[in-house]
Amino acid sequence: MGALLFTSALAGCVSGTDIEGLHKHVGDVEKQVDTLSKQTSSKEEVDKLNQNLTKQVSTILRSNADMGTRFDELTRELQTLAGKLEDANRRLAQLSQQIAEAQSRIDGAAQAPVSSGSAVPTPVTPVYVGGAPAVLPQPNPVAPAPVSTAAPRAASGRTGPADIYNQALGDYQRGRFDLARQGFEEYVETYPKTDLSDDALFWAAECWSAQKKPREALDTLERLLKTYPQSEKAPSAHLRKGLAHLDLGEKAQAIVQLQFVVHEYPSSDEAKSARQRLRALGSDSR
Repeated sequence: MGALLFTSALAGCVSGTDIEGLHKHVGDVEKQVDTLSKQTSSKEEVDKLNQNLTKQVSTILRSNADMGTRFDELTRELQTLAGKLEDANRRLAQLSQQIAEAQSRIDGAAQAPVSSGSAVPTPVTPVYVGGAPAVLPQPNPVAPAPVSTAAPRAASGRTGPADIYNQALGDYQRGRFDLARQGFEEYVETYPKTDLSDDALFWAAECWSAQKKPREALDTLERLLKTYPQSEKAPSAHLRKGLAHLDLGEKAQAIVQLQFVVHEYPSSDEAKSARQRLRALGSDSR
């Protein structure tokens, strides 16, 4: 009986408005909890998205770096092929000159008078050189002289400038980089003012690069640009300087050098290569 009276008294103290307010407060709390749960879920999703984006960016940068390295290798191979073509053209020119000299001697011998009682001149046999008939003397029946594969020598018996350059170029093409570099440097020291002097320095730098010695390659390229500022090899030399800085871990200097190539030689193949490397490095090519 006493408990019932207490309950009735308590009920009288708590009004319907208080109960309604309590329900409303509980509802607000539930909404806040729900909002916090959603925010937590969204944060986790954002974190996952950031992680995925970071992985994708890293993969793209790595791919660009690989592409840049491969592009440099292709450029080096093309330059090697260009060197071989240059060597072939030079040898062809030498052969043409030898044929012309032989033809001149033949013509001179044919025009010389034959005195009575002299030996019968050597019979001649027509042959064709390059589609045009030429007359060469028929050799006497003696054992043929061995054919030499060495580079032709100058008339005085001393090694001429073309011999030194071609020999060095041949050593480079065969992977004998020490011998090739020595030959190119000898050419520059002996013949510093020919059309091939700057080419020789450039290939000497390439020998250092092939031997994984970027500091020596950089020094040789700087010597080339200082000694022959108007050289046709200047775009390639500046590009190679940028790559040498990269090999040395000097990224800032490399970017400056590559941007110089793009700015100074915008339509060259070297500028295309420089833009490729700059993209791989995450830098623009302004």
